[in-house]
Amino acid sequence: MTTSTPSSSHPLRLGDVGEVIAALPALMGFPPAHSIVVMCLTPTGDAPTRPGGKVATIGAVMRHDLVLPRAGEPVPELMRAAFRRFCAVGAREGAESVVAVLVDESLTDRDDPAVAEVCRLVDDFADHLDAVGIELAGVYALPEISGGATWFVPGQEFSGSVADPGSSVVAAARVFEGSPIRASRRELEALLAPYPPAVRQEVARCIDEVVETRDREYERCARDGGGERADRLELETVLAHIEAYAEGADPTASDFAELAVLLANRTVRDAVMGLATGPLARSAERLWAELARALPDPERADAAALVGFGAYVRGDGPLAGVALAAALESDPRHRLSDLLDQALQAGLRPEAIRGLAETGHEIAVRLGLVLPRGDEQS
Repeated sequence: MTTSTPSSSHPLRLGDVGEVIAALPALMGFPPAHSIVVMCLTPTGDAPTRPGGKVATIGAVMRHDLVLPRAGEPVPELMRAAFRRFCAVGAREGAESVVAVLVDESLTDRDDPAVAEVCRLVDDFADHLDAVGIELAGVYALPEISGGATWFVPGQEFSGSVADPGSSVVAAARVFEGSPIRASRRELEALLAPYPPAVRQEVARCIDEVVETRDREYERCARDGGGERADRLELETVLAHIEAYAEGADPTASDFAELAVLLANRTVRDAVMGLATGPLARSAERLWAELARALPDPERADAAALVGFGAYVRGDGPLAGVALAAALESDPRHRLSDLLDQALQAGLRPEAIRGLAETGHEIAVRLGLVLPRGDEQS
């Protein structure tokens, strides 16, 4: 399940159904396909909470792969598990109601026989919601999210057109904040796709050399000034790599290998998590992404986890989900990735994990360094 939450400082108040659906690519970071998207409608004192009314206030937005039941068969357990997670997030959000949008290329006509199976799926979801006191305020189906596409209400005669997603006020806000809208989820996955085997093998060979060199250096520093001094020098080396990358330097195989070895020091890795809330956030995240693509398994898990954490903190749930999945695929026992993934799947807001960044700052201070603070760079 992917969860995305609009900025709390900019509550989203969208008008008709076509406008709400058009906002989904911006809210998710990509146009959802073969998906069920659920939007929590949070109560406000001055506005109705239905998109069919004058205005709707949208809270958390959740997505899951859509699996329609086959004729005569029960609703798939995969979907029922998704419904339970949707309900848990909605209850935590204090949602009064939710709206569901089903996107699948087969959903082109309200008279298609497949719509009967959609209605069974919707009824099952409504039952799950009713059990936690949340109303299913609306359900809309369509083949794709694009300007002019026709949406319809399964089992009813209501239909309409989708507004232009590119002209959505939410899309404009996302671009203004420096967050791209990708063409598809595959584009997200490509950001962390491993480099060709030859590249990763070269980095792997360098890792073997760097481990021995860094171990000797760490032991020497620890003897001269203690473990914290040795950790500080390793953290300083990581920061130097980030600054060089931000200035346009292309990392070499040796650079990637050194970063992998340095991040294996958990004190260093936990400290650099503090960068996710400072002016080096975007540069660091881009470097972590490059690192995750260049490293072999299981070393790439640390870099992918840092990408996931940075994306999570700034509210980019889709990228966070892709990055954490990559980390756990590389190392299924990676504890940080597992904890972050559980938080993301449970729909915890970015504020709930931001304290890990503050801990990073505290670790750096303990080592005698002050990480940069301030607004994230675009």
